[in-house]
Amino acid sequence: MVFMGLRLPAILAAAVCVAGCSLVSLKTPERPLSNRDLNARILTREFSYHFIAAVGQCADDMGAGETDPEVLTRALRWKIAAATESQRAASRISPMMSLLDTWALTAQMRAFLSPGQAGGELFGSHQETAVALAGELDKEAQALARRLTASNEFDQYQRFVDAYVRDQPLASLEFVRPSVLELWSAAHGGGARLVDSMGTIPEAMTDVSDRLKMSSDALALQTLWRTQLALREAGYSGDDIRAALRQLDERLATASQAAEHAPQLLHETIGEVRRSVLDVLERVDSSSARMIEALRTEREALAADVRVERQAVVAAADAERRALAQDAAAIAERVVRSSGDEARRLAREMLLLVTVLALVLLGLPFAAGYALGRARRG
Repeated sequence: MVFMGLRLPAILAAAVCVAGCSLVSLKTPERPLSNRDLNARILTREFSYHFIAAVGQCADDMGAGETDPEVLTRALRWKIAAATESQRAASRISPMMSLLDTWALTAQMRAFLSPGQAGGELFGSHQETAVALAGELDKEAQALARRLTASNEFDQYQRFVDAYVRDQPLASLEFVRPSVLELWSAAHGGGARLVDSMGTIPEAMTDVSDRLKMSSDALALQTLWRTQLALREAGYSGDDIRAALRQLDERLATASQAAEHAPQLLHETIGEVRRSVLDVLERVDSSSARMIEALRTEREALAADVRVERQAVVAAADAERRALAQDAAAIAERVVRSSGDEARRLAREMLLLVTVLALVLLGLPFAAGYALGRARRG
């Protein structure tokens, strides 16, 4: 029974050590993403594609039956800003922060386009269509968040989104938005966990591939839309471009006829065509310069967001590493203390056993001799 009592603390100490090793293994960089985080990353990016397509289709439908140039320009600006911000929100490193940022964007856009708000009268007779679409997208983002989070976590996200929309409303079609990541981190303290794991190497490579695909798709769409916007702001509409091309064809036909009858007229016609072409090229160059400048600004903003997000993730990882070191030190201290206590108890028990054995070995002959002596005297 004494030896069984000695074994039990040793077994418990070994179990504590194994638990400590298990804790360390759960925090290694190779730990894969949880099912929830992986689902959040995939579904948020799929929703971003749907969001961009829906806003682009709504803006195109406005342009199909609208003659007001202001409304057409605003529709172009709307889908450019919505696509840019949606792609930026969905490409966050942390899947749950991507979900939260995407939900906040849809809620902001719904509030921005509502009657009485800053964007409540941007699209004239098409305003109700835009408001209805924004409401549907907001409900879909909210449903996605509800499906991917527990009830208490969803309530926490809901409170944050409501406060974000109330305190940081959109002011224009530029969609200038404060960083959701910074505000979330500030609201929950510097030690808030932004991401549980970076995932395994294959998951990280897949994430980078998805980001590149999203960036290339968004760049193609935004280049086309920004070119259309630049031409429209320069005074060219689709009808103007087609009319300019028809006029160029007519002038080339006139030049070919003049070549047959009057060389002098040919030179004058060529000079006129050259001036027209130069004028068109000058306007196109000006529009291209504005578009390139806008793309450069967007790229710098995206780089700044990625840098801020990376710094926040590194800070969270450092805090997690310090907490892990403290846990390991505490576990080691408990193991050493438990081992010392167990060793002292074992020494006491061994001393007691030696004492008892000595008493038995020395006391029995003495007692036997004493008893024999009494018996002889009797």
